[in-house]
Amino acid sequence: MPGKVPNKNSGVQDSLLYYESQISRRRNCCFSCCIITLIIILVLLVVAFLLVFVGYPFLFKHTIDLQRSLIFPTDDLLPKYPEFGNFKRYNVSGTRLLYLPVDDKRDLVIGVWHLLPEALLNESASDPSFNYDKTLSDLDYPVLIHFHENGGNRIQYVDMYKVLGQFFHVIAFDYRGYADSSHALPSEEEIVSDSIKLYKWVQSQTVADIYFWGHGIGAALSTHTIAKLHEEDIVPTGLFLEAPFSSIIDQLKANSPYKIIYSWMPWYESTMLNPLEKNDFNLRTIDYILKVDCPIMIVHAKDDYDTPFSLGLKVLKRAQQDRDPTAQGSINFHQLSHKFGFGHDFIYRWNELPQALQNHTK
Repeated sequence: MPGKVPNKNSGVQDSLLYYESQISRRRNCCFSCCIITLIIILVLLVVAFLLVFVGYPFLFKHTIDLQRSLIFPTDDLLPKYPEFGNFKRYNVSGTRLLYLPVDDKRDLVIGVWHLLPEALLNESASDPSFNYDKTLSDLDYPVLIHFHENGGNRIQYVDMYKVLGQFFHVIAFDYRGYADSSHALPSEEEIVSDSIKLYKWVQSQTVADIYFWGHGIGAALSTHTIAKLHEEDIVPTGLFLEAPFSSIIDQLKANSPYKIIYSWMPWYESTMLNPLEKNDFNLRTIDYILKVDCPIMIVHAKDDYDTPFSLGLKVLKRAQQDRDPTAQGSINFHQLSHKFGFGHDFIYRWNELPQALQNHTK
């Protein structure tokens, strides 16, 4: 019986069927892998969301060091690599460096610059034995204590000192934990305590008038210092507030590193704002100003996006409503137009600032 003739196409068909089955299996595997990968990505996203938007806010709520680093960021200050005794590097003359003890038990000091009034610069430059103590004790020039912002050290404000130096001895200092002051953890109460000691030291050196100048968070600290001195019946001669905010909560609601990321969360205030006041990071300029019994001058730029102009107005309105100008001193407010472009840090460029200072010190 003749043999069966093999079908030449059967091998090809079998190969095609096998190939198609492999493709189908691979498709199923790829689909399964995609599903698994997608699930893993979704799980990771959920975990990341929980860590960033739930875990961190609750960690912030219970960690005072995180709160402190937001209010007093001492680790990343400008300018970098400062030399506080190298005055030529910063084009500063007629200046001496001091370290004032503020806590004998813990051996803490604050770094201080004493900058001479402009009219004495030539004399100090030509006299190697120039007596800073004697000139500070004279009545010829009043003294101004400068409280800086929280994101820099005192070197950053040299341009402002030069304007203020037209009228004052300038005492510029760094808060504890900042710059060349002792590396102690800063807090509002302790900085105010140090500032009171600084004021009393200045008071012991001179019978001249003593003024305060506060910028941003320095406005809150200087006003708080005067409110504390009020409890001892001590009244400085006057107060200047540059770009003040009403309270740290108002400031952070308006502008903070966390605002864009976290402010939409329903637990934002309870985890990231309210704990600050619980841990005494209050900085309520709007309350402290009621105990200021000396004339006040406020200057604020309308294009200030760090501390919105509206917060300076809030401080002004509270002072106008709840202070007695006859008994406690007048209050003057200077609003600077957008057209100048001064923002938060360049009010020293205002051409009329010297005249405003002169008017306030009459």
